[in-house]
Amino acid sequence: MQIGDQVLFKGYSDNPAGYEPLLSPGDACVIEKVDGDVGFTVRKNPGCPARTSTEWVLAEEVVPLGQTPPPGDPRPDPQQVFRIMARENTKKFADLRDRVAYMFVTGAHPTHLRPFFTGALNVLSRPCAASGRFGPLLIDSSAVYTLGLNRHPMVVEARRLLSERWRLVVSLGPNERRSHTTLFFSREQHRLTLHTEGWIKAGWPQDWPKRSSRR
Repeated sequence: MQIGDQVLFKGYSDNPAGYEPLLSPGDACVIEKVDGDVGFTVRKNPGCPARTSTEWVLAEEVVPLGQTPPPGDPRPDPQQVFRIMARENTKKFADLRDRVAYMFVTGAHPTHLRPFFTGALNVLSRPCAASGRFGPLLIDSSAVYTLGLNRHPMVVEARRLLSERWRLVVSLGPNERRSHTTLFFSREQHRLTLHTEGWIKAGWPQDWPKRSSRR
């Protein structure tokens, strides 16, 4: 990217305590100065000179401003994804956070997602062959920070279980769903199911007694 390019702000990778951010995820900016491969000075609201403000951002915190998908296209506009990330106390934010948390732990897509969320995960992740997890995908650090993934209940409990030598089992079989709401763990002959809200149940769904509606 170079001076004059339009970019979308993805979100801060981190902020010092007490810092008041000038940008929000989804803000459209223009590059005013290039700082090598490290970062850029960007100007917000390039079409509104009276409201402009500049901010130095890391290169990983912005993405080139591409074309908006045509009406009816299920793939999300990156700006739409980033703006959801900026609205913390909303259902859309919570829904996105839960799905991104699953990929943050596993490195893989959950199955049976709506096209919007599949596209959003693609916007917020990148491949990394050396990740050493089930899947090769890593979540951008800006999304980790903005979505508060290190505090997500599923992430916190999954890390605790892994530190206690539990093994992550992403799917119960090659043709089974990989729901973003559940993760499975095993250790020796023991099994656990971890829910996205952080609660844990002994066993896997196939081990649980089947309920009958008969009286």
